[in-house]
Amino acid sequence: MPFFDRDSVAAAFRDSYGVDPNVVVRTPGRVNLIGEHTDYAGLPVLPMAIAVSTWVGAGPGEDGRIRATSTAFPGLVDLSRESPAAGAGWARYLTGALAELAHVAPGRGADIYITGDLPTEGGLSSSSALTVGILAALASAWGAPLAREDLLPLAIAAERHTGVESGGMDQEVMLFATAGHALRIDFHPPARRQVAIPAGLAFVVASSGEVAEKSAGARDAYNERVAGMRFAATMLADQVGVDLDMPPTLAQVYGVDVVDLLVDELPPKISAREVAHGRDVDVAALVQLSHTTFDQIQKVPVRGVAQHIMSEAARVDAAEQALGASDFAAFGAILDASHASLRDAMRCSTPALDRLCKAMRRAGAFGARLTGAGFGGYAVAACPPEAVGGVIQAAIDATGGPAFEVSACAGLEIL
Repeated sequence: MPFFDRDSVAAAFRDSYGVDPNVVVRTPGRVNLIGEHTDYAGLPVLPMAIAVSTWVGAGPGEDGRIRATSTAFPGLVDLSRESPAAGAGWARYLTGALAELAHVAPGRGADIYITGDLPTEGGLSSSSALTVGILAALASAWGAPLAREDLLPLAIAAERHTGVESGGMDQEVMLFATAGHALRIDFHPPARRQVAIPAGLAFVVASSGEVAEKSAGARDAYNERVAGMRFAATMLADQVGVDLDMPPTLAQVYGVDVVDLLVDELPPKISAREVAHGRDVDVAALVQLSHTTFDQIQKVPVRGVAQHIMSEAARVDAAEQALGASDFAAFGAILDASHASLRDAMRCSTPALDRLCKAMRRAGAFGARLTGAGFGGYAVAACPPEAVGGVIQAAIDATGGPAFEVSACAGLEIL
């Protein structure tokens, strides 16, 4: 892989724009160890930041124009700061960031150069890394750097401009990760803590060979799961007598007596209109996403979504305990159980991801599962250090790669 640092990114910026950048930002990718599809339900996650990263160089402009180039995509994006067009492709993330930065140095333009070694469209959160990097770089270039706690809600909101109703896991780990640690994130109530990765445990990520792009079909499938989670929370709360805040989340009923039993009695699929019928629920609020509205009459998966999310939240606790005890066999078994649930209940795995995980287990991994939203993309395997080479080769043989070792690194750097 190519080498990136502040000097190399600054030199490339200078070649593109003829001046030095004011700031260079490195934003890491993310591997979610456990807690998949739980963040938007308000339930915990356990991701780690990884050294493959997105790098952004930025400098201010006075003409109100935003010019951006990316080594991952051809062409120059040229937008008006005052009224940026929605754009297509990766430019959607730029326009989302600009919308959330409208209050920062209004009227100022900027030149932006984007590069890095973080794979795109693979489930290692290149989209969030891009958004966080752009926000941090622009604010700093305009002389108004933002604290990490202030960047967090802006980054979550900026990515939702693309139409994906994602949770906040990716942005939070990118901002607050420390080297050698995963980050336990709780959302209800908000909390975070560092979880040390014990010696003797290595991680491999590998591509399934299938793009996991957050647009079109994959975006719609993801949003269906968000809707299904809301519908499940609404029906469960009605049964156990819990008053819900809107939008509803499973975190609001998690841990209530008998809820685990009631989950199994939920309908396989249901529409928002059917959920709201006979209940004191505003169907319009139930289907409102950040920048779009979900179809009120479309039936979406409910029972499997709720079964996975509720069991996955418990696996986060178990995985943290296994890491603390250096119980690698137990940790691997938790990864395997997560993948089985994502495959059978959540239905967001694919045959290629299933084949990939199986190959890595056979090559000596303690356990393996898809990482990210699924529907393609990457899988992660936990393995003994001496098995890393064999696990990588098995992954490449199964799907063609790429596959490589990753370790827990620090979060956002502003250089």
